[in-house]
Amino acid sequence: MKYFLLRYIGVPLGSLLFRLWQASLRIEYKNINYLEDAHRSGRGIIFSFWHCDLFVTSCAGRRENRRKKIYILTSRSRDGEVFTRFLANLGFGAVRGSSARGGIGAFLGLNRKLRLGMNTALALDGPRGPCFEVKIGALLLAKTSRAILLPFAVHCHSKITLRSWDRCEIPLPFSRCEVKLGKPIAIRSDADGDSLEASRMNLENTLRKLKGIATYTDS
Repeated sequence: MKYFLLRYIGVPLGSLLFRLWQASLRIEYKNINYLEDAHRSGRGIIFSFWHCDLFVTSCAGRRENRRKKIYILTSRSRDGEVFTRFLANLGFGAVRGSSARGGIGAFLGLNRKLRLGMNTALALDGPRGPCFEVKIGALLLAKTSRAILLPFAVHCHSKITLRSWDRCEIPLPFSRCEVKLGKPIAIRSDADGDSLEASRMNLENTLRKLKGIATYTDS
C-alpha cells in the first residue's frame, strides 16, 4: 500500500510541487562558455557536482535536458523505482544501480549512454561521502567512455543547510542561485593510476574552488 500511494499519488503530487518550487528560483549561469566547449567536443558529458548541490542541480538541469536528455543513476531498490518515476516526470532518464547494489551494471549502463553521446550527472562525493572528496569512479567512467567531465558548483543566496553528511543546501522559494561552471576535463584512454589520481585531485580542487571551500593545495 505504501508504494502504491507513493507511485500513483506521491510522485505526481511531488512532481507538481517540485515544479512550482523550481519555477520560483532565479538561476544564473557563470562561465556558460565552458558548457558550449563541452558540447563542441562531440562527446557525452558527465555533469560533475557535490552532493550538497543536488536540489539546484536538478533545477538547473532542466535547461540542458531540453537540448539532450540527462541520465541519472538511481538505486535498484523499491525506493529507487519511485525516484525513477519522479525523475521521468521531470524529463530525466535513469540508469538503475548504485555503488552498493548493481554497481557494475550501473557503470556499464552509464558507459553505454555516454558512448552514444548522451549525458549524465553525478554527485562525485556521493552517495555516502566523505563530503567534498571526489571518488575515482567518475574518472574511470570518463576514461572508458571518452566522455567530458564538466565541473560546476552552486551558490544560493537564500537557503536552508541540512545537518546531513553532505550539508545539503535547499534554496528558499524565489531565491537567486548561481551555477558556476569550470573548465571541461578530458581523461585519456591510456591514463594510468598516477595520471588518474592527478586528474582526480585536479577535479576535486576545481570543485572546491568553485564552491568556495579550501583546497588541499591551500592547506
